[in-house]
Amino acid sequence: MINKFKNKIKRLLNNEYKRIDWVQEELLKIKDGSTILDAGCGSQQYRKFCDHLIYYGQDFGNYRTDETESFTASDVPYIYGKLDYQGNIWDIKEVDNKFDVILCIEVLEHIPYPEKTLYELFRLLKPGGKLILTFPSNCLRHYDPYYFSSGYSNRYIEYFFPRIGFNIDYLRPVGDYYKWLMVETYRSVKNGGLFTFILLCPAFLYYYFKQLKPVSQSINTLCFGYHVVATKSK
Repeated sequence: MINKFKNKIKRLLNNEYKRIDWVQEELLKIKDGSTILDAGCGSQQYRKFCDHLIYYGQDFGNYRTDETESFTASDVPYIYGKLDYQGNIWDIKEVDNKFDVILCIEVLEHIPYPEKTLYELFRLLKPGGKLILTFPSNCLRHYDPYYFSSGYSNRYIEYFFPRIGFNIDYLRPVGDYYKWLMVETYRSVKNGGLFTFILLCPAFLYYYFKQLKPVSQSINTLCFGYHVVATKSK
């Protein structure tokens, strides 16, 4: 019972769980035997959902620990999965139209050339191939020094994707203004003491109940990020 409650709290306070669930659902839709490139794959946490696919992993492979102290910094040595392509994501040494699917999860904020990267992923996809993409709309510094942007909006996708040649099949926000405030209030409590808890607990409860019923105004003001599925035009 206690573990079930703890898991529920973790899922409430960490957007990553929702992202993992969504990525798994999208990967299970892909036809058996399809080729997939996990671009910016890192530790390859999504590889376990790709047993029915021909999986390739790409990353530059140089991040180890955060160089700048922050509330979200990690000092744990980073472990990469086996890389089929090691190098810059905007210049992958592979022929055109190679992959049926490309997975690119929470990568854009860590690269200095996001548009160039999107053109490269487009090049590598077969006509009619799918790009499964997630990115933050607003995030705190992490994986530093490879942190170049706090996020992008849905307008970024709506502007660039048609110009590159992608058809947008799915574009959805995750979270809203009040859920973001709820999570950051919890972070403040976690990094504070008893006085912080007493002071901020009412605010946390207020944000918790507000985020249960998100509206377009609160979503458009601020959200965690976006989930996207796009198809390369034939």
